[in-house]
Amino acid sequence: MGALVVGGGISGIACASALSAAGVEVTVKDRGRRIGGRMASRTLRDSATPFDGRPVDIGASYFTARDPEFVAVVDALVERDVVRPWTTSFHVAGPGGIEGVTTGPMRYAAPRGLRSVVEALVEESVAVESEAIVDNVTVAGGQPLIDGVAHDAAALCMPVPQARRVHADVPDSPITWEPVIAVTCVFDERSWLEFDGVFVNDDPVLTWIADDGRRRGDDAPVLVAHVHPVLSAGHLTDPSGVIPEALATLRRVLGTDALPIWVDAHRWTYAKPLAAHPEPFWMHSEGPIGVAGDLWADGPRVEAAWLSGHALGRALGAAVGEQTPPER
Repeated sequence: MGALVVGGGISGIACASALSAAGVEVTVKDRGRRIGGRMASRTLRDSATPFDGRPVDIGASYFTARDPEFVAVVDALVERDVVRPWTTSFHVAGPGGIEGVTTGPMRYAAPRGLRSVVEALVEESVAVESEAIVDNVTVAGGQPLIDGVAHDAAALCMPVPQARRVHADVPDSPITWEPVIAVTCVFDERSWLEFDGVFVNDDPVLTWIADDGRRRGDDAPVLVAHVHPVLSAGHLTDPSGVIPEALATLRRVLGTDALPIWVDAHRWTYAKPLAAHPEPFWMHSEGPIGVAGDLWADGPRVEAAWLSGHALGRALGAAVGEQTPPER
């Protein structure tokens, strides 16, 4: 029967890889056209600019690594030229514009977009089905039923509000999820001060600006701005409605008069949780069904999502092993 992982973000792929390593046949089903989840990269198309075909990160902006297991994964991706060390410094802006620079851990980026990280982690033994919808997961007699079909194990690797729609037994969490609208701007040329990213503090419109040209390493005149969650929440049915305010704030913060030649807005209803549970994942008490993602493992971070999925995959693999009768 094998195991089914619902969700093709980094936690789902990590979970699937751990299940496969445990000897379990595993399939990943993802509702998107391509896997990646919130590490999504959009390929510019029909923009009438020279940058059609170029990836832009519209979900997570970067990731860090500190856990030894994840560090080993990242080091391997660096060796494969999938990711590269990006920066340890970001600028900080206030009401009057850029105010200074803050330093922190190394942030990693991917020249072909963060989606390429998720795609690179898919094991050959893992089957992936895109544009695949799962409506209902239940448990009967200690066995998961996915849309009425029995499986050895099931993993829901997605935000908890979405997981609860699929499996009624998933407990609610008191942790709030923030929405974000990502506004991508393509310019004729670079006309702003040199920076990698800007944390925008105490502003009702923007919270973050990434220089995607610096992030990609090609210096393309492309910026991605994240809209404040309160403003985003009011425009979830009309993401493009935030564009005028976002552009005005972007130009004010960066001190530029330039206007983009192409702009787009993408909605993330469950962009990130405000905090995270210390447990690595949630596991059903009556069967091998679990939930993983950046709400767990002391997230919310890309690294936490990987750690959560990896840990759940190992736990489900062990549970399946216990249920499998020994060969005679």
